[in-house]
Amino acid sequence: MQELGAKSIGSASEQLPLQIKARGNYTRTGFPKKPFKLKLDKKQPLLGLSKSKHFALLAGADDRFGYLCNYLGFDLGRRIGLPWTPSQMPVEVVINGDYRGLYFLTESIRLEKDRVNITEMADNETDPLKATGGYIVELDNYDESNQLRMDEKTCIPGQYCDRLRITFDTPEELSSVQQDFLKQQFTLMNDYVGACSDSLWQYVDQDDLARFYLVHELMCDYEAFHGSTYMYRDAGEGQKWHFSPLWDLGSAFLGSTTNFFFIGSPYGNTWIRSMLQNAALQAKVKATWLWFMHSCYPGVEADIQSFTSRIAQAAVADHKRWGNIDVPQGQSAVADNSDLAAKRATVLSKLSEKAAWLSKQYGDYTISGTSTEPARDTTPAAPLPNGYSGVIDVVAPASQAPAIYYNLEGMQVAAPTPGHIYIVKRGPHASKVVMMQ
Repeated sequence: MQELGAKSIGSASEQLPLQIKARGNYTRTGFPKKPFKLKLDKKQPLLGLSKSKHFALLAGADDRFGYLCNYLGFDLGRRIGLPWTPSQMPVEVVINGDYRGLYFLTESIRLEKDRVNITEMADNETDPLKATGGYIVELDNYDESNQLRMDEKTCIPGQYCDRLRITFDTPEELSSVQQDFLKQQFTLMNDYVGACSDSLWQYVDQDDLARFYLVHELMCDYEAFHGSTYMYRDAGEGQKWHFSPLWDLGSAFLGSTTNFFFIGSPYGNTWIRSMLQNAALQAKVKATWLWFMHSCYPGVEADIQSFTSRIAQAAVADHKRWGNIDVPQGQSAVADNSDLAAKRATVLSKLSEKAAWLSKQYGDYTISGTSTEPARDTTPAAPLPNGYSGVIDVVAPASQAPAIYYNLEGMQVAAPTPGHIYIVKRGPHASKVVMMQ
């Protein structure tokens, strides 16, 4: 890599400490070729990626489409203008003299200036005025201890509803104040999704949702909006939840090329099915589609050609490393991507078929496409809930009326829990927001 301008960040004489461990859920347990998480001792711009201590080495063991699932998804994400999309570099990995094959050094999802650039918030923050952001959460496939769960709602009669699993990514440990805020936010968003209500756009950035959706639709990613789906919110008034960044498109090209990606999906994908019933989002998706395909999509095929040509020899070497490995019971064989020309042809065919089908749904961009980017949705963000924008403290008249407690969703609570915030009422008019001690 030195002939391409790469620089060593460590040597025998000037060592740079590095922590490495296996990462992932299915990709870690399901394949003999493991993905890894890297943590450097100090921030470095590895191979031109954003300067950080944190990177991932993604194995692509489950990618049966020429390692194009993540590469192409990320390429589309940058082209369509999502707030931040990870970059990655193909590398061949050797650990203690053992050749491990072709990997992809990837920027991890982190709250940093050059990644998800929002306000940093402390773990276990108990001050409500500081507990509105920044959050990064994942809509997850798996039940985890560090997550909020609720039943998904739908506005489609008879639609299967899965569990909504909101895993805390950043901060990693949440106080009851932070958890109450997230519960209030996602309960309201879930209600508005289930009602197909325009009130959802007070909480969700409509433009980023449309762009995030179109990337996954073009990629025929039938796991989207069920797992590995990230959202973030910055701190304070006037902020909304953004669907971003993209991550783990390992199920790309497994969905239909002649229908919506979720038709026939083994997952629920409940939210996106209902959100697409909303007229405002339908119009936004159509306008974004016509602009993106006309002005930003051209050049994708050349990107695919360049990428597959660059990694072709490494893909052959990777298959020699993993192709004859005996698969332990319960694990899967590593994908064979040694014939990248055939994989590239398959992907281009699927993209062409899907673009043709989507043109029938959202408009023929070759005829009515536009170079003008759609105007952003101007729906004002919802006000912060009581207690999070400043404690409300209405002085009560001298009264012996008993205290009645309500949670921040307006539901009366018989037995308040210490550490949680409640609206306390005494009499017909007096109220204040308190944290129970």
